[in-house]
Amino acid sequence: MVSFRYNEIPKGLSDDLLEVEADELGVEGSGISRVRIRLRFNKQDDNLRIQCQLSSLASLICDRSLDRYETVLESTYEVVFQHDVEDEREELSGTLRKLNPSQNVIDITRELRDTALLSIPVKKLHPRYIKDGEITEFEAIFGDKEKKSGHDPRWDALKELKQRIEKN
Repeated sequence: MVSFRYNEIPKGLSDDLLEVEADELGVEGSGISRVRIRLRFNKQDDNLRIQCQLSSLASLICDRSLDRYETVLESTYEVVFQHDVEDEREELSGTLRKLNPSQNVIDITRELRDTALLSIPVKKLHPRYIKDGEITEFEAIFGDKEKKSGHDPRWDALKELKQRIEKN
């Protein structure tokens, strides 16, 4: 759980750096193991703006080769708390939430969890398949014989069966 006491956040600009484990954000099982969060607070009289930069260490499985690889995932998000908000809303770049100073607790765990999970790529590719920012062609080589002769011995049984059928 990532939460702050509203009255302990200084007025104006301030920064904080946190490092949390996957289970604290509720992202266990996603491949993310540790998340470093850089927070920038901007507290004014009527609102609190929190800019979040997440850097996650993730262990993913390549969709092409099924090899496991380690990567760092980067993402940003912004949460704005205001007094005069009638309906809270979430957008792609940030969230607008109602500020209630009497509660004195600002909880941004849900926003951080969603941001961390959305940073995981839909198509996971091992870095060896990416060269100069472009995805390389996939080449399957099943041994030296095929490469030298151009003959694939796996098709021999099918060719033999086809020849038997043609004889009959």
